[in-house]
Amino acid sequence: MADDAKTPSQLADEARQAGRDASAAASGLADEAKTIAGDTARALRSSAADAKATAGEALDTARGIAADAKDVASDAAATGKAYARGALDEAGKKIAGLRERAAGWEASCVKQIEAEPVKAVLIAAAGGALLAGLLLAFDRSRRYDY
Repeated sequence: MADDAKTPSQLADEARQAGRDASAAASGLADEAKTIAGDTARALRSSAADAKATAGEALDTARGIAADAKDVASDAAATGKAYARGALDEAGKKIAGLRERAAGWEASCVKQIEAEPVKAVLIAAAGGALLAGLLLAFDRSRRYDY
């Protein structure tokens, strides 16, 4: 056992050597960690720049789509207004035509009534009786259906 025993100075030397080895290993690990961190930071910077560029492109695309949608909506509204104006103008023309025709019918009826008043009263009475008969017949048929 005496052969393996180490002196305190040998133990101190071995401890100092183990400390230097541990320090060198820690320094190597720190340098490697620093290199990895630098590489990671550079990769993240380029990825962040790519992400920023992609986001900018997406924003520009969204703005373009929104502008296109606004243009389409404006065109649709203008087209709808034009159709509405056209329909309104046509309806006005048809109503004016009907008014003219009704005025002609009215004048014709007035002439006929002035020319033959008794005949006009008899025709009006017959028409009223016919209309009343049709309404009563229609009312009776509705009662029997239930």
